[in-house]
Amino acid sequence: MHDPTTERQRGKAAIDAAHAGIAREDEGKVSALISDAYGVDSAEALDIHTNYHAERIISALEKRARENGMGKDAFDAKVQDLDVASQAYQVATGQLAEAAAVDIMFRNLYRMESKGRDNDRYVNFYG
Repeated sequence: MHDPTTERQRGKAAIDAAHAGIAREDEGKVSALISDAYGVDSAEALDIHTNYHAERIISALEKRARENGMGKDAFDAKVQDLDVASQAYQVATGQLAEAAAVDIMFRNLYRMESKGRDNDRYVNFYG
């Protein structure tokens, strides 16, 4: 479980390297690598891992929302009402794939924007 690559790198680059080639089921092992690399306990490592996925989910969600016509200000206001931390935790513990978390969050974002109407996956917010 000791990976010399993650020890040399720091920050996001180290976590990216720890994720290289792993399956969703192995996400829990990444937290152990983070714990070793940063010298933190497992709870703090899981927090770091969860925050890493939260940032990736928000970034992917923003990209998808903007591709569908939502402006940055509208996105920033609405993303505050989404439970990104819960989805990121599920990803970090291997319970949910990151792409699925983005899909769930996008669907919730759409529901907020459309006042509850359901959608298909090829929605355009303002067109």
